[in-house]
Amino acid sequence: MKISDLLRLSFDNLKRRKGRTFLTVLGVIIGTCSIVMMVSIGVALDKSYDDMLQNMGDLTLIEVYNWSGNSDVEPLTDEVIDGFMAIEDVRVATPLYQPRYFNSRLVSGNNDKYRSWGNIRGIKREALEVYGYELVEGRFPQKNDKDFTVVVGEFFAYNFENTRKKYPNNYIDAIPDENGVYPKPFVDVFEDEIKIQGYTYTENGETVVMEETLNIVGVIKQDESKGYETYSGIIMDIEDLIALEQEYMKKNDIRDENKGKKREYDQALVKVNDIDNVDAVIETIESYGYNTWSATSYRNEMKKQTQMIQLILGGLGSIAMLVSAISIANTMTMAIYERTKEIGVMKVLGCELKDIKNMFLAEAAAIGFLGGVVGLIICYGLSAVMNTVGASLMGGGDTAISIIPLWLALFGTGFSTFVGIISGYVPAVRAVKITALSAIRHD
Repeated sequence: MKISDLLRLSFDNLKRRKGRTFLTVLGVIIGTCSIVMMVSIGVALDKSYDDMLQNMGDLTLIEVYNWSGNSDVEPLTDEVIDGFMAIEDVRVATPLYQPRYFNSRLVSGNNDKYRSWGNIRGIKREALEVYGYELVEGRFPQKNDKDFTVVVGEFFAYNFENTRKKYPNNYIDAIPDENGVYPKPFVDVFEDEIKIQGYTYTENGETVVMEETLNIVGVIKQDESKGYETYSGIIMDIEDLIALEQEYMKKNDIRDENKGKKREYDQALVKVNDIDNVDAVIETIESYGYNTWSATSYRNEMKKQTQMIQLILGGLGSIAMLVSAISIANTMTMAIYERTKEIGVMKVLGCELKDIKNMFLAEAAAIGFLGGVVGLIICYGLSAVMNTVGASLMGGGDTAISIIPLWLALFGTGFSTFVGIISGYVPAVRAVKITALSAIRHD
């Protein structure tokens, strides 16, 4: 028997018993809706956790420290950090450096009319863009840029005070007006010359001992997860920053305890190419004896929780599907009882046993498939209503209460069809075992 003939015959038989078929399909619809909606709530919860963690920081970043104090573990030197680059799936590794012996300030304008203090962080110049900073304006420093080429935080210019005026008129606050427009600061970071000065305290007050002009080429968007410098600080190539600090120490006769030794860092940053590879990279780095931290540690714990929640919710939904499976089995058993004589006639006419079995399996599968498709359509509607109502109750926003990804839609339809086939298998086997003589004699 051709598959097309088998399907046509199966649907014709279902049409002849519309009432019973409808009630059985309704049970499958309820079961499909129960499973899909329950799991969709867990999927939405999982996504909300990921969104929350994204706000906490880049999930592909790993912070590396050496807190163990173990003499067998090599300090975080340039060689060690460069070695992290050899680990599979690592995009870039850079030390993070903040000067310890450098009293600095920023000045601009005639006679240093405008003055500011800013947090400075040093990282490898080539790691700036990979690190994940977002540009508001300008560009990132390039390999061939001159020394002291930097990017600054989004509100860096608003840190400058006018030394010729008194508080509160000596500052311009970064507060937008009713139209969302920010006031113009005292300093234009791209047009005005901005210098960094190293100063020390003497009996006569502050004395400038060194000065360098900054080449500001970009302004980066504020991102709390990446540090205060994204608000109003400076991000500089690590070699330039260390050179500034060493010059300052030399001018002030500060002894460099690390002179002649390998440069050691308190912290390094490793960027991984994909969130799914972070755990493997962490495991490798920790095997060297270093301490690590990543936002994925929270993510993994939350994943375990959401998986447990999805399992519980899916289990609750499966109860309804179990009831629908019993309903399908009952419907197919009744169909076989009512069509016993028909089965006998088919056998007398020479119909193969496998075709008789496949006919009943196809009917059971059709019930499961129809219930799954209709149930899935209803699920999409329920999901849209839940998300709309949830958004209104939460005062807007795009937080979803229910999310039905493609894999869940395919699973819901496939599972309901599978349940139909399994539920119809025993009745189909029973139909095959009926002898032609007893079937023909059946009233």
